[in-house]
Amino acid sequence: MYRMTEVELTDPALLALFAKLADALGHSQEQEPEKLSFEEAGLLLAVVAWHDGHAVGCGLLRREDANRAEIKRMYSSEPGVGSAMLHYLEQKARSQGFSSVLATARIINSKALNFYLHKGFKKCPSYGKYRYSSQTFSMEKPLN
Repeated sequence: MYRMTEVELTDPALLALFAKLADALGHSQEQEPEKLSFEEAGLLLAVVAWHDGHAVGCGLLRREDANRAEIKRMYSSEPGVGSAMLHYLEQKARSQGFSSVLATARIINSKALNFYLHKGFKKCPSYGKYRYSSQTFSMEKPLN
């Protein structure tokens, strides 16, 4: 079982997991100087998953619009963590009144694409900063 904790964006465990995510995607944090801020980016929460005292996964939830929240920066280092993290983030989105969740993955990231599609996400029109990207695949899942 995993313990989920909501953290600040400056949390060392979260930053370490972001670095592992960047490494897994084949680029460094410096190559993506994205300045994350809860106020500026519409971020609602950041979550770290723990197992036996180790940070093993992370994810962010961001408001896209009044009805949709976006799941971002999902990463897991152990099997099962991604499913637990997704479930947690979907529950949080539902409790905040969102009717669906969005996710976008790079087309070359087949692991992420297959994960989201297996979890009930369906292709949707690109949104936000992904609107004009030919490198990404946007998905949406209703929260019933």
